[in-house]
Amino acid sequence: MTSCARTLANAAAPLAPALAFPHDFWAQLRGGEVSRRLGLALVGMLALVARPAEAHETLHEVARGKAIAVKAYFVDGEVLTSMAYQVYSPADPKIPYQKGWTDRAGWLAFVPDAPGKWRVKVIDDTGHGLDVQIDAEAPGTAQAPAVGALSRAAFVLRPLLGLAVIGAAFAALFLAYRRR
Repeated sequence: MTSCARTLANAAAPLAPALAFPHDFWAQLRGGEVSRRLGLALVGMLALVARPAEAHETLHEVARGKAIAVKAYFVDGEVLTSMAYQVYSPADPKIPYQKGWTDRAGWLAFVPDAPGKWRVKVIDDTGHGLDVQIDAEAPGTAQAPAVGALSRAAFVLRPLLGLAVIGAAFAALFLAYRRR
């Protein structure tokens, strides 16, 4: 054993009794004050940990006219500024029809030359971004501007669905332990 390993072993020796579980730990865990404290601690950790995950979700808004404009942004409202994008035509989905960079406000625009579903990709080096299909009509026919209403609904409904799932899990655990 090297001197460094001996030093670490000697430093950890006083901690060993503190790390051991008491003999009746599992009996206390099944019912009583320990399970209540553990439950409150788990709920507290879930509340703290669950929040940061939403930053990676991207939403989009589509404006139509002579051209199709797409705005890409994260759930928290931060736009995808100066990110590379690619637009793929339905006529040739393997080769990009247009490449470029989003502007300061997160917008990109293209003029479709054929009707169909156009694929727009705005993805950074880490794989986060937007990959969406947009319907385009034949050239010369304009549509009314469409706002990402479904994306806004998803912004509200996804956290509520997550809370409902967590609540159902805790209700199932409560009923399971209540019967015992």
